[in-house]
Amino acid sequence: MENQVIALKEKGISAEYLSSTQPTHVKNKIHEDLDSGKPSVRLLYVTPELIATKGFMLKLRKLHSRGLLNLIAIDEAHCISSWGHDFRPSYRQLSNLRDSLSDVPVLALTATAAPKVQKDVIDSLSLRNPLVLKSSFNRPNIFYEVRYKDLIDNAYTDLCNLLKSCGNICAIIYCLERTACDDLSLHLSSTGISSAAYHAGLNSKMRSTVLDDWLSSTKQVIVATVAFGYESLCELPFSFGFWFYYDHLFLRLVYVWELLVHVGIDKKDVRMVCHFNVPKSMESFYQESGRAGRDQLPSRSVLYYGVEDRKKMEFLLRNSENKKSPSSKKPTSDFVQMVTYCEGSGCRRKKILECFGEEFPVRECKKTCDACKHPNQVAHCLEELMTTSSRRHNSSRIFMTSSNDKTNEGQYSEFWNHNEDGSNSDEEISDSDDDTEAARSLAGPKLSKKLGLDEKLVLLERAEEEYNERNKQVKKSEKNAISETLREASKQRLLDELRRVLQLLGGLEEIDSQKASEFLENECFRKYSKAGKSFYYSQIASTVRWLGTASKDELTTRLSIVVSLVREEEPSRDSMPVTEPTENIMEEDGKVKAAESEVDEPTRELVVSPSPISLPHIPSFSEFVNRRKVKHNTSLDNSCEDSDDKKPAKILKLQ
Repeated sequence: MENQVIALKEKGISAEYLSSTQPTHVKNKIHEDLDSGKPSVRLLYVTPELIATKGFMLKLRKLHSRGLLNLIAIDEAHCISSWGHDFRPSYRQLSNLRDSLSDVPVLALTATAAPKVQKDVIDSLSLRNPLVLKSSFNRPNIFYEVRYKDLIDNAYTDLCNLLKSCGNICAIIYCLERTACDDLSLHLSSTGISSAAYHAGLNSKMRSTVLDDWLSSTKQVIVATVAFGYESLCELPFSFGFWFYYDHLFLRLVYVWELLVHVGIDKKDVRMVCHFNVPKSMESFYQESGRAGRDQLPSRSVLYYGVEDRKKMEFLLRNSENKKSPSSKKPTSDFVQMVTYCEGSGCRRKKILECFGEEFPVRECKKTCDACKHPNQVAHCLEELMTTSSRRHNSSRIFMTSSNDKTNEGQYSEFWNHNEDGSNSDEEISDSDDDTEAARSLAGPKLSKKLGLDEKLVLLERAEEEYNERNKQVKKSEKNAISETLREASKQRLLDELRRVLQLLGGLEEIDSQKASEFLENECFRKYSKAGKSFYYSQIASTVRWLGTASKDELTTRLSIVVSLVREEEPSRDSMPVTEPTENIMEEDGKVKAAESEVDEPTRELVVSPSPISLPHIPSFSEFVNRRKVKHNTSLDNSCEDSDDKKPAKILKLQ
């Protein structure tokens, strides 16, 4: 937002903004200027949340009564409509402005509004016979392409090769999660591509630094969440102009349109926008991909589509629907459009424009999408994707399917609801389905009531032997255990993030990044090792986010233990006792004896680890059955001996 005001002032326009991030004296100065007889401010940016306050609304009425409020401009107006892809309740309250300021002209601006959204915006703002100016949604200079993760060995490597093949271009990569932004940015940097992560998990200073580096082309690629662009280009999307006059209203409105489009991040040379995860709606995809090629030069929009990404987004959208209202199915229908764009055949440009109610003949595409340029190749990929999906998931193109799948290698997404993990508890406890099959066999006709106890025990024993035999052949590790590989990967992740933060902050040479990362990982493992790898991995992700937002003091305080340990391990070598090497002396009996050193060695404490507690052996079912047989046979032998001893006595009595 600061960049927007600077850009306006460079154009000779006196502009200011009101934000909670500003110092109090700066805001007071702006309010004093507005209350003066002739304000110097000509264009003021505020948020919809500020408009809703009674104090600021009263100030607007005073300005209006003095004839100073000449226009209300609302940028990103699609946020007003509940049918829009980025609906915000605070925007909906802007309709109250028409009640208090009914005769002030209103200008609503948006780049992504389907016909239904346009009508809803007009009705919500109570616009009377509005002049609607719109251009085509077609961006002929953008080449649209979809790549399928399920058909690629490594999506990270494929993206790196794609960026390198395009040369030193400016690019934006959108990811669904913050952790994915960090991981992908580190991977790109390790391959020699200048990149940086940008998301809400970073503090404002770090975000500003990353943004400035990207705008100045110091960084080639910025890897961001979908908030990038919305919060940067439109951080304060509600503006007031004090210099628009009714006699030249139309010309002024056109100028305002150009003004609001070009202020903010004026990065026209973005050659590629890549979506590493499937977006939630076609409107979001169009707006984000539209940040490429604003200089009208050839650019690319690349979308990496994966079945697992689709399921994850379905899960998020279904949860949002349940929280809002059970009858709301709009997010689901919007996402189906994106799935059709990725999984369907035919011109991709035509699919985009049809979503906005614009008819587009396929011949006009002129091979500016992969489906029109390489139709056979795309058809083959779709067929292979369907086959792969059917083989892995026993389904193909099934929308809104189960979303209880975890991410790759058992890692949990930061969007995952851990409260629902109980549904998978049975699956995680058991390593195999063999025991389930054995239990079913026990309930079958083999163990009918007609069978005796011995026959049932024999069947149970046989079932256990078969299970143990198969379990020996296929030995699986516990699904919920934290492996050493996962721990090492977590240490490396913490180490990479810590090195980046230490390099950015500077002045923290006393912190050993290697030992500090091991300390943080061990802290997470100690707390959550018993809870399982889901909670452990979630804590690692939380620690990585904390490192990205921590200040120098916070880092020093938390890692003070590591700093003190490093200092203790580095005593002066002059104070250490010097010992001479021992000599081996052969005694008469042939044993080797070490000569006593002239310098006495310091006494060392002998730490004796406690002896392991011996637990009683728990017999298996087979051992239990065998012991029972032995006892039964022994009792039979004893009874036979007793009967043999008693028989002669009875015979004697008869005699």
